[in-house]
Amino acid sequence: MKRAIVGFLIFIGMFGVNLSGVDAQEKIKYIGSSTVGVFVREAAQVYKAAVLEISTKAESRGGEIAAAHAMTDIGGVAREVKPDILKRGVKKFLIGKDAIGVWVNADNPVTALSTEALINIFTGKISNWKDVGGSDMQITVYIVNPQSATRKVFQEKVLNGRKYAGERIETIRPDPAILDRVGEDRGGIGQLSFALAVAHPSENRVRRIKIDGQVASVDNSDYPITRPLYLITKGEPTGASKAFIEWSLSPEGQAIVKKFFVGVGK
Repeated sequence: MKRAIVGFLIFIGMFGVNLSGVDAQEKIKYIGSSTVGVFVREAAQVYKAAVLEISTKAESRGGEIAAAHAMTDIGGVAREVKPDILKRGVKKFLIGKDAIGVWVNADNPVTALSTEALINIFTGKISNWKDVGGSDMQITVYIVNPQSATRKVFQEKVLNGRKYAGERIETIRPDPAILDRVGEDRGGIGQLSFALAVAHPSENRVRRIKIDGQVASVDNSDYPITRPLYLITKGEPTGASKAFIEWSLSPEGQAIVKKFFVGVGK
């Protein structure tokens, strides 16, 4: 299994995307989270000190493995980095925090839910919107794929480790397609990284709802469903990788982070 994973990472590592559009001598390979990748892709448009080659197919776990095996210059993880990865000499650098939003159809009258209601909806105990103050309408739950850190973080932070369940529950790939499905389904509800939703064209057909009185936003550090975003390296970063990580934490880099996430830089 480990050989298969390493082989997969080698394959995807061959097809990084150069988005910087400059003829720089330095190159930085990024493998990992598509959520952290939102920042890296945007940064590549303005960061001119190196060419960024980006692959997000392996998501957070793949980024950890690639970094641990020194198969990438920088990995990306959209959750806490696994202890076994840190024990292998991988270093982590917090660049921001991502809000995981909960989205419903724009025609759904429900505008807020409690954490308890979310637990009951995503575990199948509540299956009709009338039970949470809405219309008499069946609930369809849309969740992201098992490889996505969004799914795991939501399960840990909201469901307290309980399993997703229900008669009307669907796994959607890629993650942003959840907004398309919820936008077409008046009874739909879905989970999605706020960053992935920012530029998605379904925005006018869906609506973020408040959770425990808080709404997902790059300006709201009190929103309860958040996760850390890390850039990771094998050992202490050097050269181009070190410079990029330092830039990510600078005012210029954090200005990019704050387009999509809650920033951490001063």
